[in-house]
Amino acid sequence: MKAALKYVGKSRYTLEDLKEIITILRAPDGCPWDREQDHKSIRRDFLEECYEAIEAIDTEDPVLLREELGDVLFQVAFHSELEREAGRFDLDDVISDVAAKMVQRHPHVFADVTADTTEQVLTNWDQIKRETKKQKSDREVLESVTPAMPALMRTQKVLKKAAKMGADNGTTDDLRESVCKAVSGATEENGAESIGKALFNLTELARRLGVDAEQALSEACRAYIEQFGAEK
Repeated sequence: MKAALKYVGKSRYTLEDLKEIITILRAPDGCPWDREQDHKSIRRDFLEECYEAIEAIDTEDPVLLREELGDVLFQVAFHSELEREAGRFDLDDVISDVAAKMVQRHPHVFADVTADTTEQVLTNWDQIKRETKKQKSDREVLESVTPAMPALMRTQKVLKKAAKMGADNGTTDDLRESVCKAVSGATEENGAESIGKALFNLTELARRLGVDAEQALSEACRAYIEQFGAEK
């Protein structure tokens, strides 16, 4: 395949190179595996690459982060190529859209809106997002938090948004009591409901205490594994 030969041994590649490499991979005489893929077949790959990038951030490993960000970018470019082939949009459209979104949601930088604090910036961001997505009710705002997120992460985000809109889920003492009550009353018959309620209220309690529930659970799991290995 002559078009592919020019990419062998290059000292440095560009975004345009990456786009064409994916086109070559998807061509009839390209890679059989790449030709067979669609959005759903590589959905899990996209998720795994994102998690691996997060691991590189957590471990403060810049060499690994550079590699993993490249893998995430490849996923974005690959999904965009699938849409280009379908005639709906391409990677340039994706780049243009996100650039336009950043300009629109930072009026304190690109327009004459004043926002001197992080809180003001986030308030403006939420308001602009609500207007552009035409969310007319508070419920629509909460429903917009994608259910594809891990449940704990989604719950944290929903509760954070709800708090900004004035939701009252009780005092910290109320939450502690609710967690204890739900856990103590859990049985095989009502386990899913009781444990779900306990986890929900515990997540809200974590938010009140300034704790990232996702990170706290991750650290607890890490500590458990280290202790488990030490006991062997």
